[in-house]
Amino acid sequence: MSYTKKSEEKNRVALLVQYDGSHFNGWQIQNKGRTVQGEIEKALEVLLKEKIRTTAAGRTDSGVHALGQVIHFDFSKDISDISLQKLCISLNGILEKDVAIKNAYIVPQSFHARFSAVQREYLYIVYNHPQRNPFIIKRAMWVSYDLDMNFLHNISQYFIGEKDFASFCKKESTEENTKNTVRRIDEFEVTKNKEFIFFRIRGTAFLHNMVRIIIGTILDIYNKNKFPGYVLEILEQKDRNASGKTAPAYGLYLNQIIYDPPLSAMKSAYLS
Repeated sequence: MSYTKKSEEKNRVALLVQYDGSHFNGWQIQNKGRTVQGEIEKALEVLLKEKIRTTAAGRTDSGVHALGQVIHFDFSKDISDISLQKLCISLNGILEKDVAIKNAYIVPQSFHARFSAVQREYLYIVYNHPQRNPFIIKRAMWVSYDLDMNFLHNISQYFIGEKDFASFCKKESTEENTKNTVRRIDEFEVTKNKEFIFFRIRGTAFLHNMVRIIIGTILDIYNKNKFPGYVLEILEQKDRNASGKTAPAYGLYLNQIIYDPPLSAMKSAYLS
């Protein structure tokens, strides 16, 4: 399938982006503070010599990292004049080292980084050891007490399915989220590698702070020696006050965005 556009039409490109969120005030451009969107748009303007506005698959908060953020943008140059590999290399040469373009794709005008996504996957990392690790500062949440993997696996299964996650949404959430707090979690896997525990959550969409509140609540239930099924009582209350603390932002990673057809089916700078 060809996505070549007429010369007077805009061309659309998608980028696979990774960043360390430690020194960003989140993804979205704000009046004050450094943002990932602001840095990428400035780099694109320098490279393409035109004002560029980007759209992301998901807005990450301050301190949250991304292994597989996807964005798209339109530009007026002929698509045949652009080498996707050169685009990645040039942008990475302009950007600071805490953000990188991993791949670039030519996509049709119908592609939308946010609305075309069929699933989103987040990863939350916990460092589980009695003593701190200087190498995981701003990379993982440190939990010094021993966590039981059977408990974590059992409790994770209660979140799977379509449910009202009002108890797992930030109180000051947007009006849109307040009206509809029903979301669907398709997969929730908990694995361990040495002293690191990985919570992998995949679903169609997520409420503001939803993953972080889920992790904080799991740890709260564990510490209070409640049964994993207590999650159902929290869900039924539909009240943020019923759930646990919000886990730190720096343990959260936007892991990947899933599309149908997948981005790997598009012309790209590198094989996915």
